[in-house]
This record gives sequence, C-alpha cells and structure tokens, in this order.
Amino acid sequence: MNRQKQWWLAAVVGLAVTGIGATTANAATTSGKYLSGNVGYVRTKQAMYVGISKKTNGKYKQVKVKKNTLLAVGSTLSSDDGNGGVKTTAMFTYGVVNYKRAKTLKYKDMATIPFTKANFKRVSLKAPIRTQVFLAGKGYTANSTNTKAAPTAGFYLTLDNYLQYYSKAAMAKDRYLFGSRWADTTNVYKPTSSVKVSKVTVKGNTTKVDYNKALQGLPNRKLSKNHYRLTITNQQTTGSLGILPVDDTFDAIASWTNYTVNGKAYHFGEIEYGN
Repeated sequence: MNRQKQWWLAAVVGLAVTGIGATTANAATTSGKYLSGNVGYVRTKQAMYVGISKKTNGKYKQVKVKKNTLLAVGSTLSSDDGNGGVKTTAMFTYGVVNYKRAKTLKYKDMATIPFTKANFKRVSLKAPIRTQVFLAGKGYTANSTNTKAAPTAGFYLTLDNYLQYYSKAAMAKDRYLFGSRWADTTNVYKPTSSVKVSKVTVKGNTTKVDYNKALQGLPNRKLSKNHYRLTITNQQTTGSLGILPVDDTFDAIASWTNYTVNGKAYHFGEIEYGN
C-alpha cells in the first residue's frame, strides 16, 4: 500500500499511527512536542543521524544528515511515553532520489527516531508532481487477450531533480512501477535514460521542467542551445478500464488522470488487482 493511502486510512479510523507494524494510539493524547503521524515530508532543523546509511568502498556507514535536509517519512509509531501521554517515533528515507544515488543507500525498517518538532519541520513539495509516474498515452489499455494492461513507456521526476525515463520494455519488466501512481523508496528502478533538471516551476495545474540535454523517449521542447523543457499539464479528466473479466466481474481495475506533456497525451494512474 502506498504512503498516500496509509495517511488516508489513518485519518478515517482516528489513529495517530501510519506504517507497517505500528502500535495504535489515540491522536488526542499525543504530546505537543511531537509532529502528527500523517506527515509526508520534513526538513531537519539541525545536523543529525536519522537511520540512513550509505555504501562507500563496499561498506555501509551511517550518514549524519545536514540541517535543512529534505526527508520522506516512511512510517511512524505512537506509543506510551511512560507519563500518561503518547510519544511518536519515525522512520526516514531520502525519498525517491536518482538511481545512481539510491542504489548506494540503506534505511532502517523500524520507526525509532523521536519525531519531535524541535528536530523536524513539516514541509510540502513545491512541485507536487514529484515521484508521480507518467505513462505515455490517453490511459491504460488491455493487451490482446485482455489478461493484463499493455505496458507503455513513462517517466517521473525525482526529489533530487532528475527526470528518469523508462522504455516500454523496461516498464514491462516491472509490474509495480508500471501499475503504481508513485515511485517509492523500497524499489530502486534503473532508468533507460535520465537527465539532471535545472529548474522546476509550478503555476496552477501546470508544471514546467527545464533541463540542458534532450532525453530520448520524451517529447522534448528545445527553447535554445542546451535548454529543453517539459510542460506537464493536468487535464483534470479521468478514466478507468476493467481487465481480465472473471465471472461477470474484473480481476483488475485500472484508473487514471489525464495529463499532457508538451501537448502529447500522458496519464497518471494505477492498477488494482483482486484477491
């Protein structure tokens, strides 16, 4: 289950806990010195260790992250603080970063770092499309036998400003990446090609992504020498498709939101499978 769904479920049932293996607690009793459990991204208020290790010369070493480092909250755990209140701890990652960097990183799988307001500040992404997987075409389509979705090429923007492109063949190899709305940190996906982004701007439903080298497979728009742009616009229309009919129902349902990328049709969606 992706992190967005976990936050929504926690809000519905009134819990102050998200993530795998967390202990339930009443949100109203959580100490005021902790951030709430449904925070997606934070920045550190000081240099500190947060359970991240980096591989160097074949060995993993703990990283002391700098002040103002952007971190993704992987999960949180609320528990008794021993004084009649509730304390919150968290597990952190760098979030979805570029492949070369991501493959050197290792994260703790338990929420053990105190999630205090003194150490962390809640933030929202200035470019909300980051980590969204954009697939070519007007929506998911079924293969010739209607047994699964037909793969298409796609791309996403990482948190550390890289466009990572995946060919149709690359998408066909990874059902999770092709069938999910967001890339995540538990799966490190090797891109077909990538490029460093120089600037990202957002206005309304449109995000403009600037970079200095055309990325093969994308509808690059050349503005000048060494200056290319993707203009990504949410069309605010949706679609859905039933796949693999079984006993008058479907084993899989695909749903999506329509976008354009430099005027070409793309979509952002997911495939939900039956039990």
